[in-house]
Amino acid sequence: MKLVDKRIRIDAPAAHVYALLTQADLFVQWMAPAAHIDHQSGGIITWTHHNGDTVTGRFVELIEARRIVFTYGWDRPDVGIPPGSTVVEIDLRPIGGQTELHLVHRGLEGPMADAHDGGWTNYLGRLAVLAGGRDPGPDPLAAQRVPSREQLDLP
Repeated sequence: MKLVDKRIRIDAPAAHVYALLTQADLFVQWMAPAAHIDHQSGGIITWTHHNGDTVTGRFVELIEARRIVFTYGWDRPDVGIPPGSTVVEIDLRPIGGQTELHLVHRGLEGPMADAHDGGWTNYLGRLAVLAGGRDPGPDPLAAQRVPSREQLDLP
């Protein structure tokens, strides 16, 4: 198993970044056009991308403006990452008026980790743009589907 490990600096306070990650009406502005977020430990987090692919998980840990941990998986069986089968950890560290966001996505196989690395790069970039007060514009991955295990030559 590999993991995705991303670190970015965002020009916004940690409380604002936390809100963008945990409030559905803000989440849909940078990640996906539809989201349901039950912001409590054990609460469901789900979002559906423009292409119809849906991520589903549950919150494991929430520390206001500091840490978010949730399970993660896709509703498409051919992807081979069932809902709740992997874990995403996001830590927020204030640095002056900015925030360092550190995301680790655990439990992905090699080529699937590489595919998710690209997705997280795109979406964290969009989050940073929105958090900084600008419009992230159209999602460049809107028409792309998450690859299946077969497409990635995984058993």
